[in-house]
Amino acid sequence: MFSELAKFDGSVVVERTRGEVSSRCDMEAANILALNLMNDIVTGKLSADEARDKYCEVTSAFMMNRPASYAEKLQFDVSKQEKYDTDVVMIADEMVEQAKEKINDVIDDNMDKKRLH
Repeated sequence: MFSELAKFDGSVVVERTRGEVSSRCDMEAANILALNLMNDIVTGKLSADEARDKYCEVTSAFMMNRPASYAEKLQFDVSKQEKYDTDVVMIADEMVEQAKEKINDVIDDNMDKKRLH
C-alpha cells in the first residue's frame, strides 16, 4: 500500500519498521483528515484518487465551518499494542561474520602502516 499512500498524499509518512504512520500538514485538522483517509486506503474503503477527492471535499467543508468529522477526530481506533515489523534478515550470519573479519583485517592493515611511518 506504500505506492497508494504516496499517490494519495506526500505528507503521509509510513515507517514500516516502527509500525507508525504520521502526517505533516500545516493544520492539525489536515493531519487528522490525512490519517483518516490513509486508514480508508489501507483498509480498502477508498482508492488513492477517491481519497484525494474526499480530502478536497472535507477540507473545503472544514474551512467554511461546515461539519467535517473526518478533519475533527480520528475515525478509527489506534492500537495500543506495538505493531512494528522487524522485517526478514537478508544477510546470513556467516556473511556477517565474514564482513566483520574483513573490517578487522582492514583496521589491522591500517594500524600496521601507521606503525611503519
